[in-house]
Amino acid sequence: MNIKKIDKQSGIPLIGNIAFGIVDRGSSCIQIRPISLCNMSCIFCSTDAGPKTTTHKTGYIVDPDYLIQEVNKVVEIKEEVHANIDSVGEPASYEHLTYLIQELKKNKKIYFISMQSNGTYFTKEKIDELEKAGLNRIHLSIHSTDPEQCKELFGSQEYDINQILEVARHISKSKIELMLAPVLLPNINEEEVEKLVELSKELNCKIGIQKYEEYKFSRKPKKVKKENYYKFYKRLEAWEKKHEVKLIYKHERGEIYKGRSLEKPIEIGERINTTILSDGWNEGQGIAAYKGRSITVKDCKAQEGDKINLKVLENKSNIYLAKRV
Repeated sequence: MNIKKIDKQSGIPLIGNIAFGIVDRGSSCIQIRPISLCNMSCIFCSTDAGPKTTTHKTGYIVDPDYLIQEVNKVVEIKEEVHANIDSVGEPASYEHLTYLIQELKKNKKIYFISMQSNGTYFTKEKIDELEKAGLNRIHLSIHSTDPEQCKELFGSQEYDINQILEVARHISKSKIELMLAPVLLPNINEEEVEKLVELSKELNCKIGIQKYEEYKFSRKPKKVKKENYYKFYKRLEAWEKKHEVKLIYKHERGEIYKGRSLEKPIEIGERINTTILSDGWNEGQGIAAYKGRSITVKDCKAQEGDKINLKVLENKSNIYLAKRV
């Protein structure tokens, strides 16, 4: 995989691409994506991330000062902001994570900072460092307590559940809120997810069980028995009663609420003449820029620096997809 470092000099805007930068979906929460790389290859990964990827040819690492500068611009436009550091890969693999959190904390309009993680880069010392930096919550992706099943689910013999559990216990004793975030894989890890419900009680933390979904480029385990939302929530209701713990949060806004959306400066159907600035995330894609937005160009064989004409196909959530014309 090629690694592309994105800084201000690259000319690549940080709004517009799903794989890196800033994503605004019209709420008080903005997603901050400093890196697209991952060290695991989960068998159900919705983005086909990690060493075993078959779809991604380019990985992205964003310069921290460029990212902070652009986040502050977005925050200025919006009201109060919950900053969620996430990724199509593993956010904790970003070497500037602590610095990023420290700088985000300086912005008084950012009232909460959370992050997603599989936990594999964490040590007790790193958690202490993130706590001091001002991190408010970690959503820990943990899907089983069985060592062998964990290795299978994460697609790696390097995954050590005992280390992750040790880290989870340390987080639970810190000022950082801990939320366990397992993916329920029917016919694979139901019993283990129930054990995680009990673990959440032991650690006195919340647990947010996620429904397994399939997407165009996601990995699809053959053993999984897909279920609809009705069955999913019925299962959670039954577990709530059995374990006496809250598992359903869908009607609660909590710290996230509807907020001002960023302007969409590029219309669907708009035709643009611009320059290819980088290879795209997937094979056969390129990245262009226009009006302060990154645009992913599909079916693009143009090289970096080539001028092309394109037509915009999508602009939902300020994420742009175009085709060459």
